[in-house]
Amino acid sequence: MKRRTAALLTTVALAMAPSAFAGPRQSAYEKALAEIEQKTGLKTIEIPDTQGSYLGKTHRGYEVIYTAKAGNVWGRYAARLTAGEIGRETGGLLGFITGHHEALGDQVVGSPFDRLLSSVIGQPLSVTMILKHGRPGAARLDILSGYSVIKPEEKLPEQAKVGFKAGSIYSADTGFAARVAANSALMKRLKSLRGEYIRVDGDAVTLLWAGSETDYSGMISDHGGYYKMLNAMMDDLADIADAIPSGQ
Repeated sequence: MKRRTAALLTTVALAMAPSAFAGPRQSAYEKALAEIEQKTGLKTIEIPDTQGSYLGKTHRGYEVIYTAKAGNVWGRYAARLTAGEIGRETGGLLGFITGHHEALGDQVVGSPFDRLLSSVIGQPLSVTMILKHGRPGAARLDILSGYSVIKPEEKLPEQAKVGFKAGSIYSADTGFAARVAANSALMKRLKSLRGEYIRVDGDAVTLLWAGSETDYSGMISDHGGYYKMLNAMMDDLADIADAIPSGQ
């Protein structure tokens, strides 16, 4: 219980800018970040003109970006500004949902992301992890929990079950889905997720999660600890990226 509470506090610390801390609280923030780096390799990175704190690393040859949000930091106006910059930075899913897509123009307002905000803002915690796979021809693939508050606007054909809480694999590319489902170590780890939406597109493999403190603590417990969860999530995204068929 103490470990889950500490992990929750670490997530809240990550969700707040360093300027929100002073004196001993600043030291606690720095200590939390130092421990995350020691246990996971994730360390502070900067994405200009955005709100919040970000961690990143190169994991198994892939660039990874991770952030967590708590409370009202995803106010609609601030979220629009932040989302626009992250969309430019990462492309892929976040580029699409924030409006940075030729079919939508260059506007966050009215984009699919803007419609998702009504779901995410009502949640106490949210987590985003992005892995850039460098294969622009990658087919769409979703791993979607039935409990996720973040859902794609269109549902792809279901190809395989993952688990009761983790949901199923959806894709129009049966070969790609079969490669993901055939990775027994990946499938075992994915069963520890709950309420997640993982999406593969032409730029990245992205994990989106939003929910209550209870759901988050439960997911940490299912993984065997906070740092184990972060490491498992990075391995999940890397394994999925590795399964993208050659030539894509």
